[in-house]
Amino acid sequence: MTNDEVANGFTEVYNDLWLKYRDRQPGETSPEWERMHTRAAILKRKHPLLEEVISRMMTEIVERARGRGRVPGDVYRPPR
Repeated sequence: MTNDEVANGFTEVYNDLWLKYRDRQPGETSPEWERMHTRAAILKRKHPLLEEVISRMMTEIVERARGRGRVPGDVYRPPR
């Protein structure tokens, strides 16, 4: 991969996934939830170098959607 390809991959992942869902996470039963996961899978195939980054971003988004990590020391609270 060239430097530009790597930079473009990071830009796409950041803009198309993180910025879209970081502050507004869809509900787990909504169609947007499925679109979010589908978009992440597409980005992983398109940018294999960033697969781990995408997975960690998705984990963070899911944790935020479930209300964990909003209070200091609350990160390891088990799911409901």
